[in-house]
Amino acid sequence: MESEIDYTDMALSNGFSEIRLTKSKTVRELLKELGLLHRHFVVLVDGKRVSLEDAIEEGQRVIVLPIIAGG
Repeated sequence: MESEIDYTDMALSNGFSEIRLTKSKTVRELLKELGLLHRHFVVLVDGKRVSLEDAIEEGQRVIVLPIIAGG
């Protein structure tokens, strides 16, 4: 079973992309592979916020969201 990952891609008109993860990796490794800076994104695994060192296992649903700031 593969992990399913949704992440925001600002270059796309709908704002979302989906990829399939076929082996276990840490959140940090995933963000690096996607070319995303970890300080600009929050990662949810199965609906819960995770740290950069947490592993993503087969079958988990991962969502990568941009951190939005402003005033």
